[in-house]
Amino acid sequence: MADAAKGSERTVTGGCQCGAIRYSVGVALPPAYACHCGECKKQSASAFSMSIPMYFDMLDVTGSPKVYESKAFSGRPKYNFFCGDCGTRLWHSGTNPPTAITLKVGTLDQGADIAPVEHLWVSQKQAGIMLDPKTVQHQTQPDDVIAWRKKLEQ
Repeated sequence: MADAAKGSERTVTGGCQCGAIRYSVGVALPPAYACHCGECKKQSASAFSMSIPMYFDMLDVTGSPKVYESKAFSGRPKYNFFCGDCGTRLWHSGTNPPTAITLKVGTLDQGADIAPVEHLWVSQKQAGIMLDPKTVQHQTQPDDVIAWRKKLEQ
């Protein structure tokens, strides 16, 4: 997985906790980022969430995820795709059907070597979580999130 995180092309796989939804990615994974906002902490039931910005058509998905619509920080709709059996969040998108997505790193079968290259919403970081000082840290989020995600994908 470390190779995939650094840009070499090989198939990586993932899915939900119960196995009802599976996916594979046969192209290099873009870099991951961590978000420390309240919504990400709630949806991950943890101190932060790690995501990989990419395009849905990069995934080969088996199974049929359910979708929950919420509002993004911008006020626009956000579609949260998850397993209807076990509840695992798989990816988020600003559109339904999904186009540009943020794939949840925790759903990868082999994701332990993926480290975030940037951190969002550090102002809401959980106490006791130490961040690598070499990573880019945003107190909130970039003003133009779409441009920022495109920059990460390159």
